Amino acid sequence: MSRPCASSAFALARTENAVSVPRRPIRPASFTRPSLFRTGPPALHHGSDAVSSGRSWWPGKRPGVTVFEGRSLVAERNDGLRFDLAAFDLDGTLLRRDLEITDRAVAALNGLRERGVRLVIATGRRYESAVEHARRLGFGGEDPVVCYGGSMVRRMGGETLLHRTLPKPLGLEALEWAAERGLHARVLVDGRVITSRDSPAAVRFMRRFEEPGGVVVDSPSEWLANGGEEPTKLVIVDHPDDVEGWLKEAQDAFRGRLFVTRSLPHYVEVGGIEGTKSRALGFLCERWGIDRERVLAFGDADNDVDMLRFAGCGVAVGPMTDGVREAADEVVPNVDEDGVARFVERLLRSA
Repeated sequence: MSRPCASSAFALARTENAVSVPRRPIRPASFTRPSLFRTGPPALHHGSDAVSSGRSWWPGKRPGVTVFEGRSLVAERNDGLRFDLAAFDLDGTLLRRDLEITDRAVAALNGLRERGVRLVIATGRRYESAVEHARRLGFGGEDPVVCYGGSMVRRMGGETLLHRTLPKPLGLEALEWAAERGLHARVLVDGRVITSRDSPAAVRFMRRFEEPGGVVVDSPSEWLANGGEEPTKLVIVDHPDDVEGWLKEAQDAFRGRLFVTRSLPHYVEVGGIEGTKSRALGFLCERWGIDRERVLAFGDADNDVDMLRFAGCGVAVGPMTDGVREAADEVVPNVDEDGVARFVERLLRSA
């Protein structure tokens, strides 16, 4: 069951893969949360938890948010919007399976820009691929892109703001874990993909997802052990129907040490424990002086869960797993039905 985007409090929660993410508390059953979208004249939100002016907070929440009909009064600076930052996943959220992005989606993002909202792409893709699609969405210049699932934040112009790598011993352990189970693993470093010569049917089947920059070696683990640079992240590729058979085992094996999550039906990402989308957004929020309650985030896959929980409003794009749905405040139709654009259009009309 989704929750409307009007929360102003966070508590500590933990994902299934042992990554701490700030999380909204569960409200009492008697609490009626105001809608994100304005439906009538604004009225002061009275009660033990809120006042019409000054500082207010939910029990256990840090003070500092002024509320007005469940919305921050400081929203006036963005022409009535309660968000200062909007983050968007690519694949399955804005990017269709045929790699198309609709004009309606582009127009929706431009509408947010025109209202003064900062926009960020947050994707599991490599930087080289992420910027290609980000340009189509109107990003450029000094706009930052969150890529490699959150392990890197780099401007469209090439300046790196943040780069978290995988400790080499942990990378070797993960590669050996995959090799023992006959799984195809790749090492992603800045600008390159280190992959083995084997080409299982699952990899050939998914070849349309391949990206430039591939380096073929006899063994990625030997490459890493013999002087290869620390990975930005690892990717394990398997047939979508087979991933469920070993994903939980991998998460259990590296719990608390690595972040293991599924980003596409055939892709499982293995990154540093802090190499997540929520950590990257937290970095940008601190840099820009934005409270995370004023973050709007869209995603559809398990690697978006921590981002949806981090944001003041997390929007899940269908279809989705139960974990994604549970993490979100709102649920919208799938990318083929322009779910993101429809949500943004409604948000802009209601402000």
